[in-house]
Amino acid sequence: MTAVGKILVFLTMAMSLALGTISLFVHALVVKKNAELVEAKKTLEVNQSNIALYTKDKVTWGEERSKLERSRSDLESRLRDFDTLFKQAALEGSDPAKLNEYLSLQKKTNQDLQTKVKTYEQEINLLRTDGKAKVEETNSANAGKDIAEKDSTTRASQMSRVQEELQAAVKARQEMFMEKNRMFEDKTQAEIVATALRTRNSEMEKELKRLSTENKRLRESGSTTVAKPGQPRDNFPSVPLEGAVMRSDETGLMQISLGSDDGLQRGHTLELFRLNPAAYLGRVKIIEVNPKDAVAQPVGQLNGKPGKGDKVASQIR
Repeated sequence: MTAVGKILVFLTMAMSLALGTISLFVHALVVKKNAELVEAKKTLEVNQSNIALYTKDKVTWGEERSKLERSRSDLESRLRDFDTLFKQAALEGSDPAKLNEYLSLQKKTNQDLQTKVKTYEQEINLLRTDGKAKVEETNSANAGKDIAEKDSTTRASQMSRVQEELQAAVKARQEMFMEKNRMFEDKTQAEIVATALRTRNSEMEKELKRLSTENKRLRESGSTTVAKPGQPRDNFPSVPLEGAVMRSDETGLMQISLGSDDGLQRGHTLELFRLNPAAYLGRVKIIEVNPKDAVAQPVGQLNGKPGKGDKVASQIR
């Protein structure tokens, strides 16, 4: 593995670790927020129940107080009636002792009723105090709920910011992988070009040796004719073309995905190479052209058997 590959692997591992940490942090925030919201909801429900109970008790005690007030009014009315009867009896000569007895009994009854009224009033005051405390507790709970909601809003904002940072990290990671793929493609292209140059250099050396041998033979035979190279094998199209091998047979003939519609003509030569693994295979010559495809044959000995998916091009960049 090259140094660039090691650096990319290290960066990938570091990015994965950072993304995992951010994901755990976001998950912890969500869990804590949900727990606080559930607790606030429970507190609100309890306080609402207390308010409903206080309201019900308040109505009950109000009814009791109304009854006592009616009893008190009735008692006062009866006392006034007794007083009237007492005065009338005194005027008519009734027994004062008997009237005083009735009057004392009525006063005692009135005192008992007044005592009960005071007791009820004390209980009502206690109930009011308790209700006020419950209302204050409810208000405090509502204030706590408001605080919790504000905190929830703040945490939602924090989560949104974390999600934005996470998306930015994911985007950066995608860009890194795209850059890695581009570097791999550039490396593959460079290897193909290097292989093609080595092959051309080898062919040129062979041609020079052949010409040297041929010239030596002609000199020894006394001929003044100097051997010249044959017809050049390179006849690349004037426009950049790139296609792929669609299929090939045992004889070396192959069908390619370029045709006359692309500007390809019979007699053109193309470079033949493979991307994965990177390899330069040699040159091919077009012997038959159709609008959408063409038939090519190898020019000389290829460096490998062509197959479906191999590339052909007018030049290797």
